[in-house]
Amino acid sequence: MKNFNLLGLSFILLFLTSCGSHLISVSNEKQIDKRLVGTWTGSEKDDQIEGVEKKWEMQRNEDGTFALDFSYKQRGNTYNHIEKGNWWIENGKFYEFHEDSGKTDLYRYEILDKNRIKFTAESISIEMATENYSFIDTRKKTNVKDGLSFDTAIKVNSVREEYQYIEANCKDCKLIGQSLSEYKGNMYDLIKVEKSDGSTSLYYFDIKSFFGKF
Repeated sequence: MKNFNLLGLSFILLFLTSCGSHLISVSNEKQIDKRLVGTWTGSEKDDQIEGVEKKWEMQRNEDGTFALDFSYKQRGNTYNHIEKGNWWIENGKFYEFHEDSGKTDLYRYEILDKNRIKFTAESISIEMATENYSFIDTRKKTNVKDGLSFDTAIKVNSVREEYQYIEANCKDCKLIGQSLSEYKGNMYDLIKVEKSDGSTSLYYFDIKSFFGKF
């Protein structure tokens, strides 16, 4: 009986240790769940706000920062916006601070598998059409330097090279936004473009070879 209890205790300790191994500390002394790091996509219609269809691409980084590129359609019009901020895990829940609004959204989250995460809102700054607002993020897979995330950013030696890359890889695209962002101590140029079909893409460029040197 004693041996059984010891075995059971060992199993519990192993389980708790394996769960905690997903959490890592970042520079702001908060913790992140490394299973949430990466580029994720999602969409919903009428769930958060009736009559509104939303699509998004979320880049959650290992340093606890994020870049959210989303578009929403309402009354036949399409709007695009990029938000930046910080994310972290506290007491098993997901927190997302938005720089634009200065507000923090709070979610419960469930890892469905390595490529899908379900989020359920507990407290968010936007009025919702449903009491139990939830959505699923799906991991965007990429193994090449396609410029669509920080980790697959294109290394360039000038801004001119950024435009040349977009011109060569995104035919008939129109520049609609450009901004600087820091990731893992390096600076990146983020360029948002609109494609001929009305959809948008965000390109990431590694500019450490020339940033601040001129």
